[in-house]
Amino acid sequence: MPDEPSTRELYRDRGGFVAWWHVRNPIPVQFESLDAIPGRGCASGRGAAYVFRGQVSFAYWDFGSASFDDLCDGVAIAIPSITVPARPVGAVPPASTLSAADSGCELWPRPELPLYGVDFSGGEEDHRYGNAKIWVAEWSPGKDVALRCGRSTNTTDKICRSDLPTLIRRSPGWWSLDFPFGIAKETACALELSSWPEWLRWCGGARDATSLRNQARDLTSRAGVAWSLRRQVDESHKTTWFPLFEQLYRQTIYGVREVLLPLHDEGVCILPWGSTALRESAVVVEGFPGATIRDRLLKQRVSYKGSTGAHKTARQAIIKALQTAPFAIPISDNIAAVAVEDNEGDALDALVLLAGSWVATTLSSEKWNQQLARLDRCNATVEGWFPV
Repeated sequence: MPDEPSTRELYRDRGGFVAWWHVRNPIPVQFESLDAIPGRGCASGRGAAYVFRGQVSFAYWDFGSASFDDLCDGVAIAIPSITVPARPVGAVPPASTLSAADSGCELWPRPELPLYGVDFSGGEEDHRYGNAKIWVAEWSPGKDVALRCGRSTNTTDKICRSDLPTLIRRSPGWWSLDFPFGIAKETACALELSSWPEWLRWCGGARDATSLRNQARDLTSRAGVAWSLRRQVDESHKTTWFPLFEQLYRQTIYGVREVLLPLHDEGVCILPWGSTALRESAVVVEGFPGATIRDRLLKQRVSYKGSTGAHKTARQAIIKALQTAPFAIPISDNIAAVAVEDNEGDALDALVLLAGSWVATTLSSEKWNQQLARLDRCNATVEGWFPV
């Protein structure tokens, strides 16, 4: 800190210039977004998204009330000695250390209903040939997994965002979709939204996602509400971004507008707000592939989206974990190859969401109702909840 006695001493001895500090036994920590970094810049009092916007720069940093253990949630590797070589921060562990975390344990009972996973996209799409960033995985009882890309030269097979409600409605089973279904209750309050259906209607407005995001940011600022608030479920599952984050808000708003709102109006069960008694119909839940990989499959956080050999190794390990107990999902070699070769990880995310749908089916109606009641007690039903 600049006002500490030792720092002032260095400034005085060096004519106002501090050369360096020697940090012993550093522990590299990698945060997955600027908004995930706790604390504030000492000079500006602003968060990391403001201090480091557009560039990397030096700043005195105050981590506030974050404890050492809090910061270590993001540890990539701890270096026991300054002289011991270590892999770069954020690198993927060697292939030998990546395996199915529950390998050898008892198989889960096979699902009785079809499971679906949808890796979603809020970006630009071709309404004639579909959305290349949307992937749909399907696993029906007694069959191998099927995988579709939304982009197709056969226009009857293409999938755009607006096609998903019809696809879901016509395909009974459990659907896991990869975008936030709600927003933090404080954000909703700033938008003068008191319920989840009101949030659906807000997203269904005439303006585009960027205009709505800007309006939300303006209203939260006026209300004195922090812009980057995450939902309770995001905090408990240690997810990376808040629902209206720069790289996520289009998915959030267009997912709600083009998928959830039509499904809600048609009476499709969307949990936790719906009823799990509708087992003969489609049931829709929110999923989060990164958390499922971290908590269910590999039991560690890995970087698997990218074109390096390490990223490919991670994708192979995730596929292997899906094919191994307790899930043992029947993913063919051909489909596994598609997912491994997709550098952006979208095809793999759709397959991981099958596990997310499966986890959701294991929860009783009572469990889902308990979660909704818990949200209701703290006026947070607008936030939603998803299992991992």
